[in-house]
Amino acid sequence: MAAVFPRALTARFSPQSVLGRGGMGTVFAARDLKLGRRVAVKLLTTHGQVGAEAAERFEAEGRALGRISHPSVVAVYDTGFADGAPYLVMEFLDGTDVTDLVGRTGRRTAEQARHIALETLAGLEAAHDSGVLHRDVKPSNIRVTASGRVVLHDFGLARLSDQDAVTAPGELIGTPLYMAPEIVTGRPPSAASDVYGVGLCLYFMLTGTVPFGAPDGTVASLLDQVVYRGLPPLRQHVPGVSRAIEEAVGALAARDPVLRPGTAAAAAAVIRAGFPPELRPAEPRSAEPGPAEPAAVRDRDARTSETAHESAPVALPGPGPGADRHRDREPAPRPEAQPRYDWRAVDVVPARRPAAEQPALSDVTRRLFHSRMTERTALSRQREAVGLVLRGDLREAADVLAGVAPYCHETLGADHPTTLACQYWQAVCHARLGAPDKAVELFARVSAHNGQERDTDDA
Repeated sequence: MAAVFPRALTARFSPQSVLGRGGMGTVFAARDLKLGRRVAVKLLTTHGQVGAEAAERFEAEGRALGRISHPSVVAVYDTGFADGAPYLVMEFLDGTDVTDLVGRTGRRTAEQARHIALETLAGLEAAHDSGVLHRDVKPSNIRVTASGRVVLHDFGLARLSDQDAVTAPGELIGTPLYMAPEIVTGRPPSAASDVYGVGLCLYFMLTGTVPFGAPDGTVASLLDQVVYRGLPPLRQHVPGVSRAIEEAVGALAARDPVLRPGTAAAAAAVIRAGFPPELRPAEPRSAEPGPAEPAAVRDRDARTSETAHESAPVALPGPGPGADRHRDREPAPRPEAQPRYDWRAVDVVPARRPAAEQPALSDVTRRLFHSRMTERTALSRQREAVGLVLRGDLREAADVLAGVAPYCHETLGADHPTTLACQYWQAVCHARLGAPDKAVELFARVSAHNGQERDTDDA
């Protein structure tokens, strides 16, 4: 569906182009006719009437950003509804994001990675002081402008820590590749969850590779690494890295949130201790051999960004990444070569290790099963099913969920967190087992509900 700029906004803003589309909305470059400045206008993607959950999450983004005033956090100028669609008016950002920066020019020096991480943490500290968790800290959400300013953006997944959660506890919102283990397993996010994202961004900048890979291309395989294995050793990709840097990155990216720095300020102190300014930068990996490059990155492709941007030279501190290049270095991966996972469109290739066919429960057996089930046992069974999904036993997981989901729907209600969590993981199973239509139906059903947080820690 083609993006249409709301007519109600044209009296104030003149649309110029579509900068990007993402899961939450479409971003337009526009000119503020009243103040004579270029802005970004973000509209919630709608398919018919705006659902209550989507609208509330979008409004939460505006409230979250409006409460933060910091140079490392994108500024929001206005928010509201136009022609029935919620919108945000934000500052226009030039430059490039960290994903593209590394993809085009190779891994960052230790000094540059330190600078970007510290600026990001400064923005997070301001956000946390305002009661806001970002919940989706990743390289593509960190932008480096032409002047060298580091800006954290896309608070569309932000959670206002002093308000009820917009998302049901059983529904995963975020990017699995950079999602903290506690969020994957259903525990509530915290400031330490955002710190974890910065740790993984550091790993990506220093190595030029994504922190986790899925050999079989499945979300289950990816999450198994995130939850149970943790980051591969940094020196596996950067043999000469100092132990202090390796320990600093490991501290921020610890699987157990208790072992991480508990605040953005504490994480910044860990980085300063591990990345002293006088440290000689780690040798970067280059996409192409050649003479030292200028400290600029040009011609940004705007197709995948969810925030406003414009191609422009990018200045970064420290020696340029072109120094002492080696021709036998492995080229840095381009962003399009990195694995992408989308909770809303799970890949539908056959399961790698399908379990043996399980007999379906008869109606009589199902009724007996339900008569002995309680809310606690339903939650326990749902968690068991999640474990089966993560191990790749999708058919067995689907059978467990098929027994639990009807009870949850009939007894707990359609909008109960455990009900929604069961339906979500059922959708994952259907998608992986080759039933995309059923998966899409279930994903849509979960998304349609405005889940209010309850006293539960659904998986």
